[in-house]
Amino acid sequence: LFNTFRDMNNLEELHIDCGYDNDHGLVNDLNDGGMAESIPSLVTCTGIRKLTLNGLNLSINSCAALRGVFPRMSDLLELSLAGNSIDDDCARVLTQGLSDCK
Repeated sequence: LFNTFRDMNNLEELHIDCGYDNDHGLVNDLNDGGMAESIPSLVTCTGIRKLTLNGLNLSINSCAALRGVFPRMSDLLELSLAGNSIDDDCARVLTQGLSDCK
């Protein structure tokens, strides 16, 4: 899926929500390492204004990958990472990346 973003530099909104199913738990079998490898492909999406990556099992590795792409997303206004494993370390890494998003 993420490889398709390489040619979408005009993309303004990306919404991926692999939420929670009350009967079966998480709907996906994604892991932090796999997501961390996929996220750098978002670097070409420089026009993103709203980024939603909910329920993707993001953790420290994925947050570090996001930190690396945020500086290229100067139009980013809204970020949603609900349903992920975001702890204090992740929040620090994300904050650093967002502060470079100018």
